Amino acid sequence: MLGHFNSIIAMAANAAKQTKLPMAATDSPNLTNDENGPKKTTFQSSKATSVATNCAPRTNLPDLKWLGLYYVIYIGAGTLSFWALRNHIRGKKTNDFVDSLYMSVVTMTTVGYGDLVPHDFLSQLVCTGFITVGMLLFGIVVKLAAKYLVFKQQKVLINALHTARKMGPMEALKEIESIEIDYTKCIISLIAMAVHFVIGIFVLVTVEGMEIEDAVYCACTTMTTVGFGDESFSSEFGRMFGVLWIFTGTSCLGQLFLYVAEVYTDIEAKKLVKWVIASNIIDKKDFEAADNLEKGKVHGAADFILYKLKEMRKIKKEDISCAMKDVGVDDRSVFDVIPAQSSEKK
Repeated sequence: MLGHFNSIIAMAANAAKQTKLPMAATDSPNLTNDENGPKKTTFQSSKATSVATNCAPRTNLPDLKWLGLYYVIYIGAGTLSFWALRNHIRGKKTNDFVDSLYMSVVTMTTVGYGDLVPHDFLSQLVCTGFITVGMLLFGIVVKLAAKYLVFKQQKVLINALHTARKMGPMEALKEIESIEIDYTKCIISLIAMAVHFVIGIFVLVTVEGMEIEDAVYCACTTMTTVGFGDESFSSEFGRMFGVLWIFTGTSCLGQLFLYVAEVYTDIEAKKLVKWVIASNIIDKKDFEAADNLEKGKVHGAADFILYKLKEMRKIKKEDISCAMKDVGVDDRSVFDVIPAQSSEKK
């Protein structure tokens, strides 16, 4: 669990660098494809704006530091507890302190080899409390990860809408389409896991004296936190190495999961941004398509204003339907025809 927490810290500390669009605090405007709009700017040049600087994301580092402190206290208390109950723990033992630290890490990371286990009510009660607290702390880590991913998706949407207002929706869509999803961190994480896997196999073969197939099997069950227990660390040096190796292994695994989730979030955020901007574009063609020149029906500025007010939910069809009938205007000319044409275009 502490390994997963370590990966969250790395992700949150770099949150300000993840966005590919400038940050700005704006509402969600309705966009029009105005040919006389502002000049085109690029996403990269927009990053230097003062608005982006003032609204840059801030990581919640104090909370992360406190959570890290809680985990240090948690693993320390677990080690001391298991050391105090060393005579109530059964299994193959080496050094009392190393065994206590090893058991704490194996329990905390949910590997649970079973080579050291409590064998009476008191030790089982302490172990139960240790596991319960660990699960509660891990729940906080999951919450931070979810908060980070949701925040990033919201941030990308706000940035895209702000950029669309500056450079026009059509140009913004082109820029968004040109942005490629970055898989670099996933690849690096996979490489790190492979290296970590090989190092573990080497130590298991040379120090623990396992056969190569047993070492691969033990490394796999450890890094995936399955930990059947038929193969595990049994020497003092092996368990000292195992404390660090198990922690970093679960950290690499958790970080890989986070990077995969982040890539998926980027893909979905890109789809969402494109849909939001495209759904708010109103082009001249929408109104030209709704015109009926044979019957003399041409939509002008007043029709556009009414349509926009309805789209922004400022008015309802019933609010002015009677007034439009009094002056001999078909209320379907704006409220029904133009939206239908717009939906057909999509």
